[in-house]
Amino acid sequence: MIFNVLTAPGLGNNALKSGDRLATERQTQAEHDALLDPTNLPEYQDIMLLPDGPQKSLALSALQSKAQLREREFPKYWDDQYPRKPISQSDSFIGDMNYDPYSNYLNINIGNKSYSYSGMKPSQVSDMLNAPSIGKYYNDYLKG
Repeated sequence: MIFNVLTAPGLGNNALKSGDRLATERQTQAEHDALLDPTNLPEYQDIMLLPDGPQKSLALSALQSKAQLREREFPKYWDDQYPRKPISQSDSFIGDMNYDPYSNYLNINIGNKSYSYSGMKPSQVSDMLNAPSIGKYYNDYLKG
């Protein structure tokens, strides 16, 4: 997941933070499964009352597609390359961040250098992006 961070003097204190902040969060496995489960859609019970046959099969297939669309429209990311909803964040020295939620590996660009951190939970990355100051969060929690 690539989070773009606008970096320039005067952009400290996350001055340009905007957008749907849920887009900085990763779905939990339970959220992901529930969003993809067509039995959680209101139409499911009506479809199950249909007699077995092609009409019921088509309706169930359409419902599965609707559940997949619901998951893609949810603001929290899953296996996306970029946030699902428009967001922005800024800092005077922290640049773009690339996060792999499977390995819990975070890569942060600072100036013309790149720094890597392992063991980062999705919630920690979200907290950093939503912090009043990304640089202060970095200094307080990551910089060794």
